[in-house]
Amino acid sequence: MQTKLIGLTVGVKVSADALREGRLKSDLMRSDALRSHIETQLATHGDPLRWAITAIDTTDCTAQVEAVVTTL
Repeated sequence: MQTKLIGLTVGVKVSADALREGRLKSDLMRSDALRSHIETQLATHGDPLRWAITAIDTTDCTAQVEAVVTTL
């Protein structure tokens, strides 16, 4: 098992379908949805041990995430 540090950029906007259905009042993800989205993206790189949002780009509606993941 190895650990590695990765960085990735994730979008923080919700899908257009969710907005059209009127389920949300904003086009930005709620914190629980954002957490789940980030963890899903990290799982493609390994098992996340810890992660943090290190920057947010309000123009592009993206978040920069740094994480430590384990791989087999």
